[in-house]
Amino acid sequence: MTTAHLSTSSRQPEQASLRQVIGAGDYYLGKVLAGQTLRILDLQGNQAADTLFYSAANPAERYSAMDTLREQGNIYLTTGSLLRSNENNIMLEIVA
Repeated sequence: MTTAHLSTSSRQPEQASLRQVIGAGDYYLGKVLAGQTLRILDLQGNQAADTLFYSAANPAERYSAMDTLREQGNIYLTTGSLLRSNENNIMLEIVA
């Protein structure tokens, strides 16, 4: 049995370059550049965030749960998980 590896971020929210509160049922569209960190935080509790990631250079390339799970050999996303695209390129890493 695999256990999830959880860690707490050492980043300070007040030092974020952008803070955006998204209302229930609303959306946010933005670009995450290489080296930047995207933090998704549930302010109310008991919520889920549906996320879609696309390559800014090639919108046909997108996050693929299937490729991500196949490559990591685990169904759980946790700290250290590499999120892969439908072209099997690493798009993001979960850091906390």
